[in-house]
Amino acid sequence: MTAVKTITATAFGDTYANAVGALPGANESWIDGLRKTSRALLGTQGVPGPKTEAWKYTSLNQIAKTPFIPASTADDVDVPLLPVTVPLLDGALKIVFVNGVYRSDLSDKLEDLGAGITLSPFADVLKSSPGSLKDVLGAVMEPAQSFTAAMNTGFMEQGTVLHLSNGAKLEQPIQILSIGASGSSPGAFHPRFEIVLEEGAQATVVECHVGLPGQAYLSNAATEIILGERAALRHYTIVSEDSDAFHLGRTAVSVEQNAQYESFVLSLGGHLVRREVQVRLEGDGAATTVDGAYGLSGNQHSDVFSEILHLAPDTESKQTVKGVLGGDSRGVFQGRIHVARTAQRTDGRQLHKALLLNRGPEVDCKPELEIYADDVQCAHGATTGEMNPEHIFYLLSRGIDEKTARALLVEGFLDDVILNVADEPVRNLILDLVKTWLARQRILSIGEL
Repeated sequence: MTAVKTITATAFGDTYANAVGALPGANESWIDGLRKTSRALLGTQGVPGPKTEAWKYTSLNQIAKTPFIPASTADDVDVPLLPVTVPLLDGALKIVFVNGVYRSDLSDKLEDLGAGITLSPFADVLKSSPGSLKDVLGAVMEPAQSFTAAMNTGFMEQGTVLHLSNGAKLEQPIQILSIGASGSSPGAFHPRFEIVLEEGAQATVVECHVGLPGQAYLSNAATEIILGERAALRHYTIVSEDSDAFHLGRTAVSVEQNAQYESFVLSLGGHLVRREVQVRLEGDGAATTVDGAYGLSGNQHSDVFSEILHLAPDTESKQTVKGVLGGDSRGVFQGRIHVARTAQRTDGRQLHKALLLNRGPEVDCKPELEIYADDVQCAHGATTGEMNPEHIFYLLSRGIDEKTARALLVEGFLDDVILNVADEPVRNLILDLVKTWLARQRILSIGEL
C-alpha cells in the first residue's frame, strides 16, 4: 500500500493514542491484541494515497493534516437534547451516541425487547462479558484489508451490540443515532456496531450519522454483521454529517445459507464521505440487495466502495446506486463482484447512475466483475449524464416553475432506487429527507448551469 505519510506522522499517531487513554476491554489480551495489530498496520502502511487502487479517487490529505483529538476527551461540548435536525423514525427504539459516547439520557430504555433479544452498549459488553464477543469481534471486519477498518479497530471504544437468538424476531426497529459535535478542537470518534442474528432471526436496524455545525470532526464508524442460516436483516444507513465533517464508514457482513441481507445507504451531507460495504455470501442460497443514493453540492466528495463476494452456489446479489451532483462536487463509485469457483448458478447484478445538474461536478466509476465459475449470470453498468432539457421544457409548458420542474426530475431519478426499500416507514423517511435536501439546493436553478 502506497502511503501519503505514515500514520505516526499524523493526528492518529502516538499522541492521539495516548490521549485516548485506557479503552474498555483493554485487560483482555485478545481485544488488546486486535487494537495493537490494527494500530501497527496504521503505522506501517500509513494513509492510503492515489497509488492505492481502492483510494485512487479519494484523497485523505485533509484528514491526515488535521490535528484531531479524541472527541470523548473534549470538555467544551454539550448536547443536552436531541437536535431537531436528527431524522427520527417513528416507532423505533433509539440508542444515541454523541461524539461516540453512549448517552443513556437521550436513548430509550434497552430492556424487554423480547425473548432471545439483547441490545447493549458496546463498552458495557467489553467490561462485563467480553468473552461473548470472542467469536464475533473481528470475525468479518478485516483491518488488513481496509484503512477504515484498521483505524476503527485500533481505537474502538463505544457503540452497540445487538444479538438475536435462534428464531427471535425483533418487532420494533432499532435506530442507532451517532451525533458529531466538535468544540474548540476538531474531534474524532470511532463507534463500533456489532450485529448477530442467529438461525431464523429477523430484525430491522437504521443507522444514522448526523452532525452539528462547528469545527471539522471525523466520524469513523464500523458495523460488523453476522447472519446465521435463514436469518433476515434490513439494514439502512443515513449519512447527513455537517458540511465541514469527514465521515469514513465500513460495513462487513457474513451471510449464511438462505439468509437475506438488505442494505440501503443514503448520503446527503459531509465534506468528505466514504462508505464501504463488503458482503460475503457464504452459504447456499444466500442473497443480498445493496442499494444506495447520494446527493452532492458545493465541493462535497462522496465515495461508495462495495465488494460482494459470492462464495457458495445459488447466491444472488443486486446493487443499484444513484447519485445527483451539483456545484463542484465529486462522486466516486467502485464496485466489485467476485464469484468463486464453487459459486455455480450465481446471479450478480450491479448498476451505477449519476445525474449532473451543472458542468462543475465530476464522477469516477469503476465497476468490476471477477468470475471464476462458468454457470453464472452477472452484469454491471454505469451511466452519467445531464438533465434532459426537453424534460424540463415539457414541465415548464405545463405551468410548473423552473425550480419545481428540476426538483421533480431529480426526485423521480432518485425515487427509482429509493422505492426498492422494503420497510415502508424507512422508505418514507428517506423520501422526506431527499425532499428536504432538494429544497435547500440553489443548484436547481437553470441560471447556474
